[in-house]
Amino acid sequence: MTYMPRLATAFAALMAPFATAALADDRIELVVQYTQPQIFDGVFEKLKADFEAQNPNVTITYRGVLPDYGAGIQALLRESLIGDMPDVTYVGISHIPTVANRDLHVDLDTLAKQDTATLEARGWSDSIQSIGRVDGDLVGLPHAISMPVVYYNADLVRQVGGDPDNMPTDWEGFLDLSGKIAALGDDYAGLYTPYSSTWYGAWGFQAVHFSHGGEMMQPGATTVDFANDPVWPTSIGIYNRMAEEGGLMALGDQAQRQQFIAGRMGFVMDSISRLFNFEQSIGDRFDLRTMPYPMAVENGRLPTGGNAAVITKAAERDPAVLQAAWNWVKFTTGPYGTTQVIELVGYTPVNMLALEDPELLKGYFDDRPNHKTAVDQLPVVREWYQFPGENTLKIDAIIGDTLEAVVDDSMTPEEALAHLTEEVNALLPQN
Repeated sequence: MTYMPRLATAFAALMAPFATAALADDRIELVVQYTQPQIFDGVFEKLKADFEAQNPNVTITYRGVLPDYGAGIQALLRESLIGDMPDVTYVGISHIPTVANRDLHVDLDTLAKQDTATLEARGWSDSIQSIGRVDGDLVGLPHAISMPVVYYNADLVRQVGGDPDNMPTDWEGFLDLSGKIAALGDDYAGLYTPYSSTWYGAWGFQAVHFSHGGEMMQPGATTVDFANDPVWPTSIGIYNRMAEEGGLMALGDQAQRQQFIAGRMGFVMDSISRLFNFEQSIGDRFDLRTMPYPMAVENGRLPTGGNAAVITKAAERDPAVLQAAWNWVKFTTGPYGTTQVIELVGYTPVNMLALEDPELLKGYFDDRPNHKTAVDQLPVVREWYQFPGENTLKIDAIIGDTLEAVVDDSMTPEEALAHLTEEVNALLPQN
């Protein structure tokens, strides 16, 4: 089923709220920055053409596209020092606190108050907004978000006596089933989740930790004491259990993924953004399915990846530019924009109205159950946590390195907690 004809039919009506009135026939140039051209070029070119068609006095100018979110935030910090920021930038969600701490953004709540409808009424739920908030301020609106899901080989689940249509929802059942698959033979593995410092191990840890109701730092704390934290020992212990009980092997990321693709691994706990790649690589080799991430507590949550649209203070140079920037952000993260992201790239919808509109995404996931898993998890998403201060990336790397040591059994969970406490406290801001 294709939705492009329906999108074309609805396009004019959807675009009407985003039209920017011309001021004295002056053209408005809006400078926009994004990253990862191999993923986002197609969708941003379409959004540019569609927006300009409805706003003939506005020209969207893309600044040289950067390779990844790290390069994007570094470029923005440099540009802020010389007064050359873009008007709108699509920032990696983990870097939203950096933008807020440097005061580089325009508070979107202030702009939203000028509209006739609230953000919630326009389709941005509280949980979606929370991803772009820092200390209550709406720094950015999510544009393309991902979250962890569990990919699984339904054939192997059947082989060990499991029911692919009735999968475990908690960690105990999940680890038990993983262990049974690992026991099929030496060339089988139970599961994999990214854990190394080079493959977003700290993000993967946050999924484990938040699913147990944990916080990376206790509210109001300026230091950490992980051994005496109410949840950290359990979360670190899960990595030890995944290795000892669940068949997690101490191999590199690519080798792990290839084992899953080859049909010799039960589960991969990873971003929904991997779905299209897995589907293409696996084909009909086995019955590939997804399931929700296991939860240990009722209030378990999941971290988000992806990016959010931020209006920088450069747009405040002219009220017309600021208004055009706000219209562009609402358009690219709104019902039509999120539909383009889903159909052209993947990821997860960020605007709920798109899911209710038969001209957009209503019904789109009915025959895409593997993708729908992420949509169903939207109520439990939260921000990708960033430790305070200038050393957050160093702390993330230390977490990944420590998880590697737990998985390869060169460090016990107790040693890992003591090591992390010492290393993280040394990198946190000193009072």
